[in-house]
Amino acid sequence: MRRGDLEMLLVTFIWGVNHIIVKNALDAFLPLQFNVIRLNFAGLLLFAVMALSGRLEWPSKRDWPLLIVAGFLGNTVYQVMFIKGIAMSTAANTSFVLATMPATTAVMGHFFGKQRMTRKMGFGVALAVIGILVITLTGQEHGTPGLSPATTGDLMTFTGTLAWCLQTIIATDMVKRMSPLAFTTWTMIPGAVLLIPFAWKELGAGNWGQGSVAWSELLFSGAVAIVFGYILWNKGVKESGPTKTAIFQNLSPIWTGVFGWILLKEPWSLPKFLGATVILVGVFLVRVSEPVPVGAVEKMEKAS
Repeated sequence: MRRGDLEMLLVTFIWGVNHIIVKNALDAFLPLQFNVIRLNFAGLLLFAVMALSGRLEWPSKRDWPLLIVAGFLGNTVYQVMFIKGIAMSTAANTSFVLATMPATTAVMGHFFGKQRMTRKMGFGVALAVIGILVITLTGQEHGTPGLSPATTGDLMTFTGTLAWCLQTIIATDMVKRMSPLAFTTWTMIPGAVLLIPFAWKELGAGNWGQGSVAWSELLFSGAVAIVFGYILWNKGVKESGPTKTAIFQNLSPIWTGVFGWILLKEPWSLPKFLGATVILVGVFLVRVSEPVPVGAVEKMEKAS
């Protein structure tokens, strides 16, 4: 297994555990209050890391508009929908919804001309989606079979994933001109600032004396899940492309399910194990397949 694969596995592990941590922290914080604090903290930390590394990269004037758009999609729209969705639903269900990202990213990447999926990659994506559906549709939430009653929250989370996938597509070109750290920093800062108007009421209404556990969860989520996780994620996009990176997002529900079972005593049924197995097979097929370069496809079409 390559180093890049191990890094993506680590990211999915962190994000899977983060879903449980965020859900628990929302018992103390209001959703947008929590998110605006952790994202602005993450933005400041990212800038400090870049400055202390001795590689302070400033974007060119032509890149700023696209960076702001990417930041708004990935760190404003997505984060509003994610935090509202998980507040209304469960950590496990939110994780399963987020796992639709690879299929959406692969399709978007194909139609935007960033990467062309091979049949094997398409089959792998289909298997991953089937695995997610098996786990979701047969999952037990609050002792009842089927989807969570908080359907609105799940739909909000899914809407957020569309924004994240568009941001990932934008990152494909941007990380060719700047480091993953710079891209992450200059999309995080405007995205976090643009999040403030959405959270203004909750910032004024929220309780700020939540205790050390809740603040520790917020700091972990901001520093580890966002700063460290996003840097590795964009590094993966740069090295492997959006489709082969995004497919790893399918593993997050497995981590969330495992730790939900350990920490929250949520049972794992046979369908969940089967779904997890199908997801792993789909991830493997996408990772061992090489996407067809867009130029190669055009040459083959002209030759025919």
